[in-house]
Amino acid sequence: MAPDLSHIPVISVGMPVYNGERYLESAIRAVLDQTFDNFELIISDNASTDRTAEICNDFAARDSRVRFSRNPDNIGAAGNYNRVFELARAPYFRWMNADDSCMPTLHELCLKALEENRDAVLTYGKTAIMDEEGKVLEPYDDNLDLRQATAKERYQKFFAAVGLTNAIYGLMRTSVVARTGLMRNGSFPAADINLMAELTLHGKFIELPEQLFYRRMHPQSSSWQRDNDEIQQTFWTGRDESFRWPNWKTYVDHMQSISHAPLGFGEKLSLQGHMLRRMMWSRQALLRDVFLEFRRLGG
Repeated sequence: MAPDLSHIPVISVGMPVYNGERYLESAIRAVLDQTFDNFELIISDNASTDRTAEICNDFAARDSRVRFSRNPDNIGAAGNYNRVFELARAPYFRWMNADDSCMPTLHELCLKALEENRDAVLTYGKTAIMDEEGKVLEPYDDNLDLRQATAKERYQKFFAAVGLTNAIYGLMRTSVVARTGLMRNGSFPAADINLMAELTLHGKFIELPEQLFYRRMHPQSSSWQRDNDEIQQTFWTGRDESFRWPNWKTYVDHMQSISHAPLGFGEKLSLQGHMLRRMMWSRQALLRDVFLEFRRLGG
């Protein structure tokens, strides 16, 4: 059944996927089973070589809420996350990984919270970690209930608390996300942290008390080996090439986000001072970038 593009849904769900056949059907069903069903599910296949396209086409043929797009080449996770957002049409948006799961009430409860809190830009429920077989292992405290009155307070609390970025799989205001740099261009890792930090400059984060999201940890997930540069490079870029100046690019991006935020001059200056202090704390990583670049240029 072809999607009804004349109907503008309330929520757009973006699901980027690459070779996700093992868990894909389960993830899609978790979205389609939502109690609030006025949504579209946008799936972007990043040139998978397994049964991903076949599975997606089957769901799209049977459910008009499913929109399926396939990239001719692997554009990396950053590009594919951006791609599903660019295809979104609804006033509210969320990402959904093709190997995670969620409760049927996620849309309903997160939407209610955003509609009741006009100064919030993101709402999310509590997280639990599950293994590759779907067994729930433990709760995970995201600790990102950021209701502070000022952007500076939210920004600083975010960096003090952030670990896994599960909150990004909650619900966001599309208009606000559109004013950010999204998942950037794949030239540095962990762009999801940069995006979430930028969102704190636009409004509050609200954590709901209900268990709504299940993060699957398995050897093929991007979070399994976060310190493995080779795996992270392939994941974010889709290519077998090294990051260049990744730590410098990360901090420059933070500075640019602060500069473009809807804040007064004084608050921007204070936040940039905070980021300069973080750069001092990370000077070993920044010096490593310089060393690696000199070594590369020297052959």
